[in-house]
Amino acid sequence: MKALTFVAPGEAVFGTRAVPVPAPGEALVRLGYNSICGSDLSLYRGVWHGFGYPVVPGHEWSGTVVEVNGPGDELVGRDVVGDLTCPCGACAACQRGTPVLCENLQELGFTRDGACAEYMTIPTRNLHRLPAELSLRVACQVEPVAVALHALSTVDVSPGEKVAVLGAGGIGLLLSQVARHRGAVITTVGEPVPERRAVAAQLGAATVTTGRPGELADLVAKRPELTPDVVLEASGYPVALQEAIEVVRPGGRIGVVGYRVEEISPMATHHVAVKALTIRGSLGPGNRFPDAIDLLARREINVDPLLSHEFALADHARALELALRRTEGNIRSFFNLRA
Repeated sequence: MKALTFVAPGEAVFGTRAVPVPAPGEALVRLGYNSICGSDLSLYRGVWHGFGYPVVPGHEWSGTVVEVNGPGDELVGRDVVGDLTCPCGACAACQRGTPVLCENLQELGFTRDGACAEYMTIPTRNLHRLPAELSLRVACQVEPVAVALHALSTVDVSPGEKVAVLGAGGIGLLLSQVARHRGAVITTVGEPVPERRAVAAQLGAATVTTGRPGELADLVAKRPELTPDVVLEASGYPVALQEAIEVVRPGGRIGVVGYRVEEISPMATHHVAVKALTIRGSLGPGNRFPDAIDLLARREINVDPLLSHEFALADHARALELALRRTEGNIRSFFNLRA
């Protein structure tokens, strides 16, 4: 089969390898689509956590089950998506009901081979069936929609609340849409890339800014009615988190969704205590796959603007280049794995 492998920082190799054999309790999936997100780019650059080279990247995928090793024959021939997290189920974190913090966690696309290939194996318990009305192309965004749903639940965004989003990449744009779906008002979105700002406005942001440090604080000072109840930080830059704690209302909430392990910066954190803020981190899709599938099947979340550049897997260099440079209107490079 064809596969893309990250073998070292900045080094991606496209070639052929044997089709993997599913272990007991696993399925073999013929992949349809996979999109590239910021974590994949960090993995490619070698600035990520919990990974090992060589590895086939990819965790935002959709495909069709072709074989099951063990119970689950009813899955064969079904279109599916799946959770990337493979917890051990036995450690303290798993016993506490937080499998994403598993002490022995494996993750598809990071510590075991993922979806930038023609075929992939995955535990059958991780799979979620797709309804007939949901195309494989759209379904590769189920995982990031689930991430957004989990993040919004973590900070408990309520109808009528004013929400600011920092960062309008794929996750930031989904956070905006999910917040609006919950009845919140997206007052501002901060983003340095002009094309992404345009998409944020198209998807309902009342005001967009360039994301320059201090810009949102200046805007809120001039227009207090834009002061957010909740800030969702999706860029991963410490300077953006600093701005979040400065602009959110006293007693407000901040959801930390994006992160960059290589970014370190001094911060003035006294606002957290003085304003009695709540800051919550959110990691992974939680258990929100069924909800994400339902929203996409009913077309209540629009992922078409996110899927900006389609590539065959052999054209991976161009796909990665555009995603890294964030040029030519790129929001998500994604692979058609059956092209």
